Amino acid sequence: MVNRGRSNPDVLVVGGGPAGAIAAEVSASGGADTLLIDKKSDLGSSSACGGLVSLETWNRLGGKEEAVLNEISGVVVHTPTGSHFELSAPGTKALVIDRDRLNVDLLSGAKNEGVVVQPSTEIYSREGPKVKIKSVEGSGMETLEPCIIIGADGPQSDVRRLFDLDSPSKLLYAIQAEKKYEPRSSDFVEVFFGKDIAPGFFAWIIPVSEEKARIGLATPQGDKLKKCFSRLLDKTSQKTPDKFHTGVIPLGVPDHSCDEAVLTVGDAAGQVKPTTGGGLYPISITSKLAGRVAVKALAGLENPSQYYYDEWMSEVGDELRRELLLHKVLERVSDRKLAKLLQLLKNPKISRWVGENGDIDHLYPLAKRMAKNPSILATILRALPGEIGSKLMDELR
Repeated sequence: MVNRGRSNPDVLVVGGGPAGAIAAEVSASGGADTLLIDKKSDLGSSSACGGLVSLETWNRLGGKEEAVLNEISGVVVHTPTGSHFELSAPGTKALVIDRDRLNVDLLSGAKNEGVVVQPSTEIYSREGPKVKIKSVEGSGMETLEPCIIIGADGPQSDVRRLFDLDSPSKLLYAIQAEKKYEPRSSDFVEVFFGKDIAPGFFAWIIPVSEEKARIGLATPQGDKLKKCFSRLLDKTSQKTPDKFHTGVIPLGVPDHSCDEAVLTVGDAAGQVKPTTGGGLYPISITSKLAGRVAVKALAGLENPSQYYYDEWMSEVGDELRRELLLHKVLERVSDRKLAKLLQLLKNPKISRWVGENGDIDHLYPLAKRMAKNPSILATILRALPGEIGSKLMDELR
């Protein structure tokens, strides 16, 4: 139930996932009276997230060691034409984490800093700077006028809608199940490309242990989601699970995602890597920035939304926009041409560089490195004729 009569918070955070929890903790640690609300009653649950993060991102998130389930040192790439190859590295390159446990740990950290966390509560209307919140059952309505609002409420953001902010340019539809599965190697992720399994994106198998894995895919073609999932399961000799998660992944950085005293972060702001669909890397940076900007605004910072937007774009936004070009390749090339592009990763110099420097957070430097090889560049140009090829080459040169 909404707490009637409570004084206005300095900062209202809408959304209790990792982005909202981190932003709230940072703002509260800076002295701001912070309220976090979320529609869900169980804030520890997550959707179809693969839960694969780099070591660098994991350190920035500040999660607890108990949330780490597995270590990954390589990837098996399945091309659209049926061939496959491995890319590996000495040592651990990524971690498989328990997303539910991460959510709980981050919310616990926020509460320890004094954040008031209120589940089963939604923001549903506004009049100028004032907003109304209520319980999801429709009772306990309350009007608030916070100094700063942080919208961390996902791809279908109510904050974005109420304040007439722009949406990300496109959506991917994801489906995933965690089930018994014996991977070919418990420290290798598998990725599958091809229009029959994951048109416009890719599918994955992420080992949680030697006996269990997360199997899923994403595609912009939501009407084909379950059919593609069934094909993926058939390909991996798996039966359709009784339980699975679905979700939406927003891609594309909106031009107008903040306004005056309203900041958006995470999926609500399109802060997602277009090459992998991962959001934990961007929010490990942007959510902390949003919390710090909220504190600065209370201290007199003028136009906090513009300051925040400029800062996060400088930190990760420009990179996300460049990677959107790489993502468009998956949508527009044929399976045959995509298979040729993927086979370029087997080039000894490239595969060695990937093993030494590969980073799931930063795939754009890999593309730039590949474009420096004349023979590889020629193959890329043959596979990517037209406008998309020209734009990509302009970026990579």
